[in-house]
Amino acid sequence: MSKKGGFSKLVAYIKLTRPQNGIMMFIAVLVGVVFSESRSMHVYQASLAFVTAFSLSGSSMAINDYFDRDVDAVNSPNRPIPSGKASPKGVIIFSSILGTLGLMAAAFTSYVCLAFAIFAYTSAILYNSLVKTSGLPGNMLVSFNVVAPFIYGSLISDGMIGAKVLTFALLAFLANTGREVIKGISDVEGDALRGVKSIARSIGEKRAAILGAVLYVSAVCLSPLPYILGYVSFLYVPIVLVCDAGFIYSSVSIIKSPTKDNAIRVKNHSLLWMLIALLSFIAGGFL
Repeated sequence: MSKKGGFSKLVAYIKLTRPQNGIMMFIAVLVGVVFSESRSMHVYQASLAFVTAFSLSGSSMAINDYFDRDVDAVNSPNRPIPSGKASPKGVIIFSSILGTLGLMAAAFTSYVCLAFAIFAYTSAILYNSLVKTSGLPGNMLVSFNVVAPFIYGSLISDGMIGAKVLTFALLAFLANTGREVIKGISDVEGDALRGVKSIARSIGEKRAAILGAVLYVSAVCLSPLPYILGYVSFLYVPIVLVCDAGFIYSSVSIIKSPTKDNAIRVKNHSLLWMLIALLSFIAGGFL
């Protein structure tokens, strides 16, 4: 294999992990620590948490591409597997290595963290292999895996799950479920090949857009709760307002134009709004 070919293959496997998702997962773990009772995390625990968050996220993303390879051939032909840059067998091996690495890091953190990491990772595998075609239940299972890092951070710090963390987990759960519903609008053609009962396929793109927007707005309406309950300082407010404005804008946009292209744009923008929300949680929690 040429150096150019080897580099192209390496890039393809890195792309499989969706690195930005792994980084956001680690930030969410830090948020979980910040909103725990003891707010305690040693440097070595942070290092292990990064390996766990990034590796398990990357593993689940890679195995998602494996199960979606036929759908991606229609929806995203440039993805690593349908483009031929990564083989299905190679992706399974790669995903297994990442999964093992992530669970080993969790084991070195604590037995409680290992147990939860196994539970969350198993749910991600079940989603990709069995539950994804179910539609809304699958969307909700994805959202559980998105909020799992919050809980993991609380477990690292306290060994238990506190009310503060659950509040933020609820906000993230609502916003991400909205994103998953809207994502289904962009995947209608490919989802039809696999028989995915997405909201968009079941009741139409327009109603899916409305439901996704309702979930976004629900998260916006509940966003003052952390400040009202005294979980965060005032610094949380201006930052989360930017996030809220973004979700409101996306809600109006997708209702006005529930098309495939706009759904792709909205779901991508939603990642930015969610990142801003994470930053608001951290800023408000520290000060």
